Amino acid sequence: MKPKVIFDRIMQVKLPRAVKIIFAVAGGIAIAAVLFNLALYLIPYPGLDEFMHRQYSTRFYDRDGKLLQVLALDEGMHREYYPFEKYPHELVKEFIAQEDKNFYSHNGVDLVSVVRAMIQNKKAGTVVSGASTITMQLVRIISPRTEKVTLGQKFIEAFKAYHLEKQLSKKQILELYLNNVPFGYQNEGAASASRSFYGVAPEQLTPSQIKELAKIPRRPSDYKPEKLYEYPYEIPHYINHLVGEYKARGEIIPPELHLSIDSLLAKKVISSINAQLHKYEDARIHNGAAYVINNRTGETVLWIGNSDFYDEEHSGQIDGVMVKNQPGSSMKPFLYALALEKGFSPNSILPDIQQDFGGSGVYVPLNFNNKFNGPVRFRVALASSLNVPAVYLLYHLGVDTYMRTLHDLGYESLEGTRDSTGLSLALGSSEVTLYEMVNAFSVFVNDGKFKGKQVYDKNTARIMCDILSDKNARELGFGYAKVFDTPYPSIFKTGTSNQFQNIIALGSTSEFTAGVWMGNFDGETVVRKTGSSIPATVVREILDALTERYGCRKFEEPEKYEKVKVCTLSGLSPSDCCPSVSYEYVLKTAVPNMERCSWHNFVNGRISVSYPSEYQHWAYDRNINAGEFFNSGELEIMFPKNNAVFIYDPSIPQDVQKISVIAVGGAESTAELFLDGVSLGKKSMPFSWSIPIITGDHVLEIKCGEKTAAAKYTVK
Repeated sequence: MKPKVIFDRIMQVKLPRAVKIIFAVAGGIAIAAVLFNLALYLIPYPGLDEFMHRQYSTRFYDRDGKLLQVLALDEGMHREYYPFEKYPHELVKEFIAQEDKNFYSHNGVDLVSVVRAMIQNKKAGTVVSGASTITMQLVRIISPRTEKVTLGQKFIEAFKAYHLEKQLSKKQILELYLNNVPFGYQNEGAASASRSFYGVAPEQLTPSQIKELAKIPRRPSDYKPEKLYEYPYEIPHYINHLVGEYKARGEIIPPELHLSIDSLLAKKVISSINAQLHKYEDARIHNGAAYVINNRTGETVLWIGNSDFYDEEHSGQIDGVMVKNQPGSSMKPFLYALALEKGFSPNSILPDIQQDFGGSGVYVPLNFNNKFNGPVRFRVALASSLNVPAVYLLYHLGVDTYMRTLHDLGYESLEGTRDSTGLSLALGSSEVTLYEMVNAFSVFVNDGKFKGKQVYDKNTARIMCDILSDKNARELGFGYAKVFDTPYPSIFKTGTSNQFQNIIALGSTSEFTAGVWMGNFDGETVVRKTGSSIPATVVREILDALTERYGCRKFEEPEKYEKVKVCTLSGLSPSDCCPSVSYEYVLKTAVPNMERCSWHNFVNGRISVSYPSEYQHWAYDRNINAGEFFNSGELEIMFPKNNAVFIYDPSIPQDVQKISVIAVGGAESTAELFLDGVSLGKKSMPFSWSIPIITGDHVLEIKCGEKTAAAKYTVK
């Protein structure tokens, strides 16, 4: 019914005019009050929405619910968000009793308290009692006072409190108040004050502590706590990393985050890393980092950026999980897996001999022990981490092809490095992070999948697990390494950068993948004698602990491969002459057509070995009685490669500086060398010459029967 109609009907009733006027005015006031209150419901409270979405300190918990950190806000302030239901009933009741006994019976302004305060203050001649309700205090928290308090400001605050009561329920008001009321000492909210003053969460407070806590907001500056408790500060590097990710995305961090981190394991690993650093203190190793993931979920189980976060002398706050370092040989498995995809087999023979992989410059890789092992089976070359076979594979597969595979494995650190990357990529010369290495290494125990993408065929991944867990294949490079001999299925790979600044170990079971880096953030060289067995010891301890707690499964057998006997030396199907055989995986489709070993023969009743021609120099240098060499390919100049570049050193007599020329193959047992068309003489197998170094551009040509091979080189 419209107000005018109501007014007209009232005026039609036979009552004294004065009464009618009173009724009309009262009705108007009532209607105005209804409209006024309706407006307060509909008109947003200024700044409330922004306040409701303000930043709170984030509580970080580990996988078992243990509190790891409470993140401080700007300038060190702590303000934790607690849902109203999480606060103890006794605490809520006490705060109401101390601050606003009539909280549930007023609409923001307690008129009874106002009158009482006026009487008490007048009697005392000064302000001895206030009438601020919890709602009025919340008003001042939302919009802090900036000037001296006046009567007018108090009326405005009272109106705002009334407005706020129309916007929020009593429960919402209490929750906002309890989470934001100032307590001093860089604490806002009852949860933060409880943790700072008593070292416990609100639900753990004693009745006496609750009483004391509820009194503090009246005069926070007067409160002098007996002790200020330190907030927990565990897993700092990982939490800093997460905070950085939120900020990079422009997102507000939630008030509570439950992480997949195993803090109990973290303590053990920190202790283990520090024990190793102390044990090898003379080796000049000062920093250590560890990272572990769950293979099935990809969750982070462990993230230790440095074993001592507070070590200022050695930059302990740097996050070693995310620092880029040269990974060394720990990258080789990804290359060997690519080789399996491109036609190589575990029984393929790779040349571990002196080679240069020329072009615009000369690149001559060496093994860790500066020795060459001649023909080596694919399996042994990988497990023993030989350098030359790895470079040989990359030379034939192509750097670009390998880079694409590494990109698929999440190596974002390599983006934009192609122009500066060469064959040394096979030996881990390009810098990557431990984070990238661990995630990529898990591809093998995940049947070739990386974050859902099939990077390698599952059979390739299973072959890699078999090789990387083969302690016998590892003996050539490492001897018997007890650290890798686990009572459960596991794979390992280690690496050392070429300046011994970084030593790395990676390890996996079916369930978890772990990586440990040790070295120095300042680049100080690690003494060479240490090797990667130090981080490997920590990786082993990590996998031991996780396997004991969670168990693990056996690695699956490759479905497309069959285990057959092969000659240990040649990798071919063994003949009666082969003195040693091994079992090796060979593609089932290739087994019926396997070539029979021709390296071993009976000569005068004894076994004789005939190596392919590319191994003649290796055998000759080692005085190996190799019988007759057989030519296994076309005539080829092995050294120098075409377009190689040499530098003449004027400080050394010219007649002392020589260039070695090595050739293999051909159809005859003798070959003749020509330099710029001039013959330098003939040689019998093995074909090698030593020629003088002369500045300028030159052409080498070798003739062996009807076969010829040529190469250009430059001396600057």
